[in-house]
Amino acid sequence: MSASRELTEISLRPAVCDAVEQAAASCDAGGVRALRVFLHAGLSTYWPLIKAAPTKRIAAYEAALQTLRLRWAPSGDTIGDPTAVAMFREMDDEAADFLGLCARLSGTQWLEPVDSVAGYLVSVFHGAVLRWLADGNDETILVVIDDLVGCLTLKAVES
Repeated sequence: MSASRELTEISLRPAVCDAVEQAAASCDAGGVRALRVFLHAGLSTYWPLIKAAPTKRIAAYEAALQTLRLRWAPSGDTIGDPTAVAMFREMDDEAADFLGLCARLSGTQWLEPVDSVAGYLVSVFHGAVLRWLADGNDETILVVIDDLVGCLTLKAVES
């Protein structure tokens, strides 16, 4: 399995979508309040699946870092590695789909292009996972998810 595939865990998307759709079915709120509930449901479903396989995460990070090390060491150029770029684009696409689903079900729209919001989501979550792999502090992840949801809801308005 490629590092890109392991990091994005495409197979997790149905579980996340199901969690969002279940939250939508039982939510009596709309707009930004519902968006917050749906974002939290999706990220809260995704996190235990990430946590369940830390050695896979470490292997994926190691493969990605090795690719980057080979790319950046010789030249020092600021051109990204095509494999790493593709990996992050794949994660961004998944995040954009997730954000689009949450917005559609909540009756909201993003104030910024969804690709930009997705890039922010991936960057914060990716960093949080790396930190968790380093310190194993579950509480920090829960705080990050809560804060991330709060920040994301500030980037949306009711349609």
